[in-house]
Amino acid sequence: MRRLPVLAFSLFALLALSACATGQEGATDTGNTAPTPAGASEPAGSAPAAGGGCSVSSEAAAVTVNIQNFAFDPPEVTAAVGETIGWTNADSAPHTATTDDGACDTGNIAQDASAGLVFDAAGTYTYHCNVHPNMTGTITIQ
Repeated sequence: MRRLPVLAFSLFALLALSACATGQEGATDTGNTAPTPAGASEPAGSAPAAGGGCSVSSEAAAVTVNIQNFAFDPPEVTAAVGETIGWTNADSAPHTATTDDGACDTGNIAQDASAGLVFDAAGTYTYHCNVHPNMTGTITIQ
């Protein structure tokens, strides 16, 4: 009879761990180019992001967004078509900058790393962090 509680607890722990692993798998890079660590550079050119509309960029950011305390700062930015928007992660957890339609994604940005996106069309793009969906922002491209 004493085995039942131990077995039940073990099963619960296994399910909880598998749920955490599944959640992390969903939060990993979605196949787009990985972010560039701070101080490093990617090969020349930009890799297209899924769905078009933007591309990952290793160029110096014309507009910067800090990620700190699980928030984008500033939450609203404006850039010109072709300018790089750069995100730098000051949190210990990884974050992404992903448009709500999923077409543009920085991939995971590790602590003290940066990633950039360049948009090729004017418009307003709402975005979030795939790892922490409560983190949101707005990009206006002119």
